[in-house]
Amino acid sequence: MRLRSQRVLLLLAATTVACTAPSAPSFVTAEFVLTDVDGRTLPTGSPPGTGTPGPTIVSGYMSMDQAGVALISEDRIDPAGTRYNLTTPYTYTIKGTHIQFAFVGSCFIAICPTPPTGEILDNGIHVHVVFSPAYTFQVYNFRTVPRT
Repeated sequence: MRLRSQRVLLLLAATTVACTAPSAPSFVTAEFVLTDVDGRTLPTGSPPGTGTPGPTIVSGYMSMDQAGVALISEDRIDPAGTRYNLTTPYTYTIKGTHIQFAFVGSCFIAICPTPPTGEILDNGIHVHVVFSPAYTFQVYNFRTVPRT
C-alpha cells in the first residue's frame, strides 16, 4: 500500500498518471530543471582535481515520457569559452522511489561507463541522479517544472 501511495504522489506531482500493472515498470511524463551539480549551484565548473580546466555546466534539463524514454540535456562551456549542448537519451524504469536508467542503443567506446541511477525525493518534486566516477560531474539535483 505504501508503494502505491508513493506512486500516486509522484504522479500527481508530475501531473500525469501512468497506468501500469503493479508488477510492471512505471513511467511518467515530467520535466525537470537542473538546480545544482555536486552540491554547487549553477553555473559550475568541473572539479579542480583533473589537473586541466574542464567544462562548466551553465544549465540543465531532464525529461521523462510515458514510453520510458528520458533525456538529460546540459548547456556547457568548454575551457576555450565555446558554448555547446550535451544531450544523452536513456530508457528508464521506476520502482518505488528508485529510477534505473539504461543507455539507448550500443556503446561505441571500448569501456562503456555505467548508466546513472536516480532517486525520487519529496513526493516527486525533486529527483537526484547519480553518475559513476567515470564522469566529470557525478551528482545532479533536479526539480520538477510546473505545468502551465
